Amino acid sequence: MCPLNNLPGNNQQKGMKLILLTGFLGSGKTTLLKRLLKEYDDTRIGVLMNEFGENSIDGKLIQTEDFDLIELTNGSIFCACLKENFIKGLAEFLNRDLEIVFVESSGVADPSNMGVILKTVTKISGAAYHYMGSICIVDGFYFLKQFEVIPALEKQLYYANTVIINKADLQTPKTLVEIEAKIRKTNPDATIRQTSFCMVPIREMVVGMNGLQMAIRPSKNTWESRPKTSVLKTKVILDFEKFRDFLQEIKFSTHRIKGFVQTTQGVFEISCVNDYAVINPWHQPIEETELVFISSVGIKMTSDLLRSWKYFFGEIAIEI
Repeated sequence: MCPLNNLPGNNQQKGMKLILLTGFLGSGKTTLLKRLLKEYDDTRIGVLMNEFGENSIDGKLIQTEDFDLIELTNGSIFCACLKENFIKGLAEFLNRDLEIVFVESSGVADPSNMGVILKTVTKISGAAYHYMGSICIVDGFYFLKQFEVIPALEKQLYYANTVIINKADLQTPKTLVEIEAKIRKTNPDATIRQTSFCMVPIREMVVGMNGLQMAIRPSKNTWESRPKTSVLKTKVILDFEKFRDFLQEIKFSTHRIKGFVQTTQGVFEISCVNDYAVINPWHQPIEETELVFISSVGIKMTSDLLRSWKYFFGEIAIEI
């Protein structure tokens, strides 16, 4: 790791502050971000978001005119595939009158090269961020299953200043102790908070972040290693009951499903993490159904998706 003071042009007392939000798919990053926006409604902030898929799902969930939002899609911001766009986004924010920039990374982001990225931003912009550190959100319900098979999760924990164990209400006290022990083994210096629905004192957490160290190693994320994504689209209004049954079946083939769907009972926001599915009414119009499916096994997921779709919806046209 690289001491923050070693970054060229950086001044601990001045400069636009930057905070990274990490956490595996479905852990609660967007929930935290929505709470954060309310907490900082009196502060000039910028938000740089990243998602899988061609269009933004999370951007719709936090849409407002009270802050500057730049969205990146189609991969991890710390993967070589999008690093250039990420750097340009960070450099652009430095030209705006902002106090803090929050970066919501994709769930599979490996922050190992954050130091290298910020050095590059400084070189091309002539200005530097005051990097405060990162907040990592852990899915308390699925963490023990995910930790052993998702390399990026360990990296996110390793470089975190604060770790939020979210969804603590869905877990037993004994398992929460085990989760915290695993986190401590990976990062003994991190502050750990247990909560549900990301109910944490955000301003207090940010003030306590000192940003003394950051990652300056090559990221292990590549096109080959990152989870695979499929985006399903259709303009057909779907039968609600059939869609619900379709979702209950296909969720077992994915890490994450999110998006919006038009049904005979109205528009709904869809959010699935592993086998836990939530369907919430959405009170804004959408042009078409758009769902993002994320899995570690792309070919199998696509095969399962097409098979399940045909079983429940027959020949209804879709775009994948």
